[in-house]
Amino acid sequence: MTPDLHSRTRHSCPARCPPMTHTPPHSYADVLAAVTDPVVVVQHGTVTFANPAFSELTGVADPVGAPIRSFAPQDTASDLDRFCDAVAAGNATRTHARVVLAGADTDRRLVTVDATRLNAAHQDAPATALVVVAAPESGMEWAHHERILDALPVGSFRTRLGDGVLLGVNDELVAFADAPSKAALRGRPATEFYATPAAREEIVATLSADGVVTETELELETLAGNTVWGTLTAVTVTHDGTTVVDGAIRDVTERRQLETELRQRARRFRRMFKHHSAPMLLIDPDSGGIQNANDAAAAFYGYSVSELTGMTVTDLNTLPSGALDTHRGQAEEGERNHFVFEHELADGERRTVEIHSSPIELDTDTVLFSIVVDVTERADYEARLETQRDNLDVLNQVLRHDIRNDLQLVLAYADMLAGELDGEHADYIERVLESADHAVELTKTARDIADVMLTDPDADHVMSLRATLEAELAEVRSSFPSAAVTVDGSIPDVTVHGNNMLDSVFRNLLKNAIQHNDQDSPDVTVSADCTDDNTATIHVADNGPGVPDAQKDAIFGKGETGLDSDGTGMGLYLVDTLVDSVGGRVTVSDNDPTGAVFSVTLRTGP
Repeated sequence: MTPDLHSRTRHSCPARCPPMTHTPPHSYADVLAAVTDPVVVVQHGTVTFANPAFSELTGVADPVGAPIRSFAPQDTASDLDRFCDAVAAGNATRTHARVVLAGADTDRRLVTVDATRLNAAHQDAPATALVVVAAPESGMEWAHHERILDALPVGSFRTRLGDGVLLGVNDELVAFADAPSKAALRGRPATEFYATPAAREEIVATLSADGVVTETELELETLAGNTVWGTLTAVTVTHDGTTVVDGAIRDVTERRQLETELRQRARRFRRMFKHHSAPMLLIDPDSGGIQNANDAAAAFYGYSVSELTGMTVTDLNTLPSGALDTHRGQAEEGERNHFVFEHELADGERRTVEIHSSPIELDTDTVLFSIVVDVTERADYEARLETQRDNLDVLNQVLRHDIRNDLQLVLAYADMLAGELDGEHADYIERVLESADHAVELTKTARDIADVMLTDPDADHVMSLRATLEAELAEVRSSFPSAAVTVDGSIPDVTVHGNNMLDSVFRNLLKNAIQHNDQDSPDVTVSADCTDDNTATIHVADNGPGVPDAQKDAIFGKGETGLDSDGTGMGLYLVDTLVDSVGGRVTVSDNDPTGAVFSVTLRTGP
């Protein structure tokens, strides 16, 4: 039977007694035998003396002659050997230590010993005296598990149920409690770590009544004064009338902080959701049920919020339910988050809406957060534009084929008549030919404008400036042999941003310089240069009447004509439209001594 070491009257241990180095042979045995605390003397790893209290503690009637390691568990036996040898050799860093003992008939127990170096004259070598100054009550086998518990990722402890004093802790609990060591925690009452005494009282009451608490979340305070959160799982164990608590604390501070942050975010989201001016819905991705709707959605659809939350999206959307299931799946998986639907309002009106829908985590559930944008007017406008584009395409075909073919016939027959008539009739035929030629040019310009309006805005690409401009120079020289069309310097061999109609820009500027020229011999000079800002500027200069300052800004407008011009003005409007569509600009300035200079600036590639 193990004695109650805490109840007996304590005698002074060897560490507190006068040194025994001059004690006569075997005299220390008489002194130590009178000590009521367990005492053992070890020399060369063998027990040379043990008092009755040590025999009672270990359950071994005659310990003398036995190796000291036989009184320790196998996993700590070498530690006890080394400690005794170090004390005897005078090399021990400490003489107050905790060791694990385990006799033949006793459980493992963690005890505190005072160690003293004995150097009696009759001894052939110094010995070590160990006095057990503190031992736990019977049945407290914490040391048996301590090495295993130190490897666990949770804080483990043993405490007495009554006063809450900590009897043992593992390394994880030391870190959790901001403690410098295990020794700093042992002997402390667990009540020090509870943020509120009521929580401790509730835990004790539950353990006393049920013997167990499971995953109970507690607010705790560390030795450093920090607030932490942990979940406690503990059970009570009773040995020889003493009830202890074996428990584990799992640090959930980060999780608790994250949950708090998530709750705060959810509250902010709900406030934003409710009061936002855009209609918003929260939708169950599986069933399509409307879980929540804001005030703006209620106003838009004509239902109350409570009515909307009792509906599904199929009650609003005109698409079949199967198609909606597919779209919800796409939104939930993040494959697509933008949709255009037709929704029916409470009064039966149908509106075209854009739905921006993405999955979000709200209160641990995944919902589709959907923003509703009414685009009915825009959709109607786009439909009208599409119709206009179709009509324009038809007109373009008429201009390209029917009208131009008829005009070609007019020109052919008029040209035949011109050789047969004279006098006043010949003048009439000449007027017919001029008007027909002008009409043909007009159909070309109108066709080009139609092409611009039908051109995809993304059709911008790079093309050779030199090749495009030289091709148009060759055509104009061929069509107007009486005009002098020259190039000042050389055309840079660069690429510029344009489209398939860039040639119409140069063709219209060159023809404009010749056809609207009032000189007997039109003189047109083309030059081009590149600048450091990645642009190229092409200049078309003529010796015509020029453009008054008052008309320089307006001349590129639709239907504007030059001074004393009988043209339509559509050519320059086309030039400005085409250049603007590829990110360029066109301007007009005065030529010296007379005439105008039209300058086109384009971005160089790539």
